[in-house]
Amino acid sequence: MKKRAKHLFIVTMSCFILISCKKETVKSVPATDSTSIITHSLKSDSAIINPSDTLNNLVDKSVIGTHLLTESSITPRLKTLLGSDFDQMVKYWNTETPFTKEGDVLHASGCKQHDCNTYSYDLYIDTKNNKINVYKFSQSKLTVFAEDDFRIALKDSLLQDLNTKKLNATIPKEK
Repeated sequence: MKKRAKHLFIVTMSCFILISCKKETVKSVPATDSTSIITHSLKSDSAIINPSDTLNNLVDKSVIGTHLLTESSITPRLKTLLGSDFDQMVKYWNTETPFTKEGDVLHASGCKQHDCNTYSYDLYIDTKNNKINVYKFSQSKLTVFAEDDFRIALKDSLLQDLNTKKLNATIPKEK
């Protein structure tokens, strides 16, 4: 008899636990103005609106390893910025440097494997101003893609590296 009562107690407690853990359903939608709805949507998609929330974690990681060019919230912005050059950038981003950060600027570079002189790219992301620049070196020609025509100010080692690449590609250096 004690065994049966024990089993009955366990079954009852199990049912009680299952019933108490059910999800709450919202019976009414709170009234909000359009501003709070927009704010809520911005918070849920902050990687697109304000990449500094997630991009600062990219330091020392690779573009390929983080799938930044193919599966990130930055991908649509890069596609818009580069247009028809985007597919070429993805194709030739083989040999790469990991992300570095200098001030508010994240930087990574990639190039065509065994042929960096023909195709190479430098990706700059200004986390403070939420802007992207891509520098494309192709056959001794430099093309700069600046999101919203905003040129990220490069300083110190970033500027020095860029000027070295320009010198190697016989392109006049920036001041």
